[in-house]
Amino acid sequence: MGGCSIAHECATVRLNVRNNKNPYTAFLVNTNDIDLRKLSERSNTEKFILRGYERGAGRNIQIGEDAFNKYKDEIGKRVIDFFEDRDYLFVVCGLGGGTGTGAVIEAVRMVHSNGFAGRCGLILTLPRDQEGFQVLDNALQRLQIIAKAMRGLGSILLVDNQKLFEEYLRTHSGGSASSFLEHSNRYIAQMLHELNIVTITYNPISGYHFDGSELLKMLRTPGIFTFGKCTLEENGIDANNRGTYIPRLKRSIEDGVLSEGYDFTDSTRCAISMVASLNGARRIFTLGMVAAVEKQLVSYAPFAAERPVAVYADENARCLNIYTIFAGLGLPRRIAQMVELVSLYERPEVRSDTTLQALSGYRSQLRRDEMDLDSLLLDDKSVKQKPKREKSDPFDF
Repeated sequence: MGGCSIAHECATVRLNVRNNKNPYTAFLVNTNDIDLRKLSERSNTEKFILRGYERGAGRNIQIGEDAFNKYKDEIGKRVIDFFEDRDYLFVVCGLGGGTGTGAVIEAVRMVHSNGFAGRCGLILTLPRDQEGFQVLDNALQRLQIIAKAMRGLGSILLVDNQKLFEEYLRTHSGGSASSFLEHSNRYIAQMLHELNIVTITYNPISGYHFDGSELLKMLRTPGIFTFGKCTLEENGIDANNRGTYIPRLKRSIEDGVLSEGYDFTDSTRCAISMVASLNGARRIFTLGMVAAVEKQLVSYAPFAAERPVAVYADENARCLNIYTIFAGLGLPRRIAQMVELVSLYERPEVRSDTTLQALSGYRSQLRRDEMDLDSLLLDDKSVKQKPKREKSDPFDF
């Protein structure tokens, strides 16, 4: 339910616009009927139960993949109807479980073959360390495949639940597990929404405007997509003193919003949008201040093809918000940490004791022929031919 919960939360976002109150739509697919019923019914969401698998996938990747493939054609037809007018589509999945983790590869294939190639990406949540070997192993299995196909996909946004949990624990140590999940889903949806509306809401006050078409270009850029947000009190900013804003900007980039640990020199595209109040914008956004921010961006992504810095004035703003975006990145250090953690789960050698020695020395008195079970069960009829893949299939390797 990681993917469904995030997508549903995005669909709850509302605008104060007469004919566009719900700017996002969500198509929710799951095996567990009870879990899916917990999410409220909305006109801009549709639920699809994978019948026959209502008890869930039990963290079994193969069951999740089989369940999705059984209904793949039907889901594909509904996705076309439901998302035909959308600019961009995210396949959202919580890595580590059975349904989403098992279905994600076939789900990407399905949207690619139904007209969304070039305008779809992934939002993947990474499990926490404490979730155990099976969950971490499931996530890494899928990440292996996705990493190989990454250059044939759109942007991939990683949500590190370990990072979000530790940050939530520092400020809400008395909270519950359910409150953390609700907070995280709401936080993810709100940050994605902010990133989107900054391109269409505010008035640019310089020669450059980072608009929706350029955000869409970044979302279509293969590789990992990450962003940061820095909020500063306008009264504390001295445009002629870079120490009042550059250190905080750097921390927001390196800490990220949803994940961290990236080599930003890999970035192929990046951008910064700064939004301040009307009075604050006139005072803060001097030529020297903008040049200092541009210089900092170059130091992070010296090989990026595009590095725009745009500034805006918002009559309702009460502080300075700086949004940073990097696209085309490689995988973060967190993935290597997960691999190392899984290796620690390997069972240590069992202690040798007298009972074990006696047991290991036991030999059955009944003579049995050794049999290769796989050879006995293998049948030419059971060898399935690999289905033909579309030429645009990003996983054809």
